[in-house]
Amino acid sequence: MAEVTTPAEDIEIALPPGSEKGMVRDNLEVICFAMVLILFFKAFVGQQFKIPSASMRNTLMIGDHLLANKFIFAQPQWPWEESLFPMRSVRRGDIIVFRWPLDRDQDYVKRCVALAGDTVEMRKKRLYVNGKQVTGAFEHMFGRSPEGPTPGPWPPTRYAGEVERPIGLWRHSDPEVLSLHDRNQMQSMNSLIQEGFKDSLGPVTVPPGHIFAMGDNRDNSMDSRYWGFLPVDHLRGRPFIVWWSFREGDTDNDNGRVPDGPTDVAADFIDAARHFFTRTRWERTGTIPE
Repeated sequence: MAEVTTPAEDIEIALPPGSEKGMVRDNLEVICFAMVLILFFKAFVGQQFKIPSASMRNTLMIGDHLLANKFIFAQPQWPWEESLFPMRSVRRGDIIVFRWPLDRDQDYVKRCVALAGDTVEMRKKRLYVNGKQVTGAFEHMFGRSPEGPTPGPWPPTRYAGEVERPIGLWRHSDPEVLSLHDRNQMQSMNSLIQEGFKDSLGPVTVPPGHIFAMGDNRDNSMDSRYWGFLPVDHLRGRPFIVWWSFREGDTDNDNGRVPDGPTDVAADFIDAARHFFTRTRWERTGTIPE
């Protein structure tokens, strides 16, 4: 009896369950899953920030792209959280990312120099915390010079430039619309400036629930010396790596653009693509800011 064969094209291949969804649905599921992971990472784990100004130079340069640890300063609700995750309170010397108290839609990067209960004083451009001078290689002076700021330490015997005097007080255009928190911030800022200016300040005591933040580029930083104490609940994280450093202009002194809408984002992307190889600071990329 002759064997009957079935043409290959007539054989029906059984596919695994779900494989008939199609390429479009498959790709959409992958994209949605990736977006959920990215949003989770951005909300609870880490977030990317770009340095647009020279307030932290040379610790952080204009155009440094940071990845910040967002849960390190989180307040644990259960004891097991603190033992399972690397969560802790902010410490003196930490570089911090935070919401600016006078406009919480803006993120700032500074250094925490004093905690609640500490006494802060500026004497002839030198920082003193609890009566002891705080200085080191991280502290830079002459922040607006073309060649960049000069690193410390800055003992009292070293020339650090002329002491600047008060030039006026900050005032909100409409105090009636300020929240209670904003009014407290304005009052604390005014009390600081009335004691002197950025180079001669205090002594003042940091109130509970607040810290004192300053930029390492002391002559070119708008920080707690201007706008007052920083509430700890405004902290967003601590930078732990410079994943990419890109010079924003022809020199290290050119400020970066803070994107304000899709047009600026697209312009930044095009600019980065054009100058990726010539403006990338390869020696800084992958470094840990301290």
